[in-house]
Amino acid sequence: MVTKKSLIPNYWIGKDKKKISCKEKIKVLNNNFEELYEVMLDTYDEAVLLGIDEVEFKKVLISLIKNMKNNLKNV
Repeated sequence: MVTKKSLIPNYWIGKDKKKISCKEKIKVLNNNFEELYEVMLDTYDEAVLLGIDEVEFKKVLISLIKNMKNNLKNV
């Protein structure tokens, strides 16, 4: 069984292609990832209850992720 903990990588890679070593950054990112997973799972469950096709829902979710853009300036 896949768990949200098993989906989080053992380490995060920075823009410079090096491992992120700051424990606080890792903690914040992992917490955000776990919260995102829970929201996505709740949304998925609700979609299934509403009769939405599971494959269609996943396609839309993947498209959403693929089309995300960074809104930050000079980062």
